[in-house]
Amino acid sequence: MVFEGMEELEEYIGKLRREFNQHIYKKLKSDLDSRLVEDVISGGKRLRPVLLLLVFKALNGKDLERALDVASALELAHNASLTHDDIIDVDFERRGKPTLWRQIGIGRALIEGHRMINLAFQIALNEGLEIAKIFLEAWDRASNGVLKELMHRDLPGKTLYLSIIKEKTASLFEAAAECGALIAGASAEIIQQAKKYGEKVGIAYQLADDYVDMVRGRFSLRSHLVFYNRFEEKIRQIMLAVKLKTTVPLRNILAPKIDWGRFLIEELAKNITEAKQIVEKIYLPEPEKMYLKKFPEYCVYSMLREVS
Repeated sequence: MVFEGMEELEEYIGKLRREFNQHIYKKLKSDLDSRLVEDVISGGKRLRPVLLLLVFKALNGKDLERALDVASALELAHNASLTHDDIIDVDFERRGKPTLWRQIGIGRALIEGHRMINLAFQIALNEGLEIAKIFLEAWDRASNGVLKELMHRDLPGKTLYLSIIKEKTASLFEAAAECGALIAGASAEIIQQAKKYGEKVGIAYQLADDYVDMVRGRFSLRSHLVFYNRFEEKIRQIMLAVKLKTTVPLRNILAPKIDWGRFLIEELAKNITEAKQIVEKIYLPEPEKMYLKKFPEYCVYSMLREVS
């Protein structure tokens, strides 16, 4: 997959990221655990707040302070989810540093994650009920995705996998784009289009993240879940064959049916294309329209270049 013309977008995103970092660190000064939270959020790509700001500016938003506040809430919620994910997945390292639970213990890391969520929701609530509702829906879907990842077992691999990443990852990207459009004062139709765009960006990003894990040979809970469902499907094939008194070729039982590398790349291309199509249909000024069209590629590029 080739990514061209990224220099201008990267420069613009760098500017947005610096503007956002200055705002969020200033906002955290009043928090009792500001040093701890600052350490947790340091080193992140800031994709969700950047997405919010990209949509906000493309739609000629005026209240930048409000946009930065909501973007800060999104980043806090995202990092709280990572803190809890690291405990669930027993991960030892995050962004080149020991995970929070290794630094301060599981119990305190859980509470600190909850406190970050509380702070994020307080910021969202301060910005109005519409913003708070978007946050509540996104957080509910994200947590449901985690539960589905841990507990659900009755769907085929591809279906379950896409369902998980749509809820667990894409929900916060959706919220970012939706909030950006809402704060900019866009119409209801444009807000829904922005939300759909955010979903496509989030799915593409997670597909790239998982592709990198696959290339590096990492096995996550999701990998095991996909394997389980593939194995479960083989068992169903055997049981059906026994019931019908037919035979199942041995190669169909032993050989995996899904080429996951190809599947991830195909889904990546599909979601990037669909995201671009959504932007193309919206009247936007340049270069902001170009930035939004290339942002899905940037998200994927930011992951894939780690293994290039």
